[in-house]
Amino acid sequence: MSDYHIYTDHDLLLLIRQDDARAFTEIYHRYWKRMFTLALHRLNSRQAAEDIVQDVFSGLWQRRHESEITTLGAYLAVATRYAAFRQLAKMKSTTDTDTLPETIQASADDTTAARFLLQSMQEELRQLPEKCRLVFDYSRNKGWSNREISQQLQISEKAVEKHITKALQRLRIQLKHYLHSLF
Repeated sequence: MSDYHIYTDHDLLLLIRQDDARAFTEIYHRYWKRMFTLALHRLNSRQAAEDIVQDVFSGLWQRRHESEITTLGAYLAVATRYAAFRQLAKMKSTTDTDTLPETIQASADDTTAARFLLQSMQEELRQLPEKCRLVFDYSRNKGWSNREISQQLQISEKAVEKHITKALQRLRIQLKHYLHSLF
């Protein structure tokens, strides 16, 4: 019997493509708590968060043959966030229909502001030194751990932490007024 906990995410993904249910179980145990915490943070409902995470993992299994996942943790996090957003939108659509026009306008304003914030953040990140930008991208967009980044870029984990801190500090300083207006 194989010890699935020693397999990498990539190896586990290859195994579930071959219908290996034990590999899927390992992925579930490896990521369930993180995805639940992420969903709970967005939804503030244990039951809704559990349902979302169950749906995400169910979808992973159902689409195991056609999915082209490169970074499992990032994929699951994004899938969980989108599922939570869909759930929030569904919950909002079932609220009082008398306030629907204001809700739509507020949502449109929020979407525009969020899009502007995202563009501003991307512009700030483009101005970072190359290695700092690369570390930040691996960490935040691809979901890599500090260890994975340090191995990929052949730098110390401490250097990875410093690059992430530098990027976050710059974003906080440069985008402070945008964040304040959004929230």
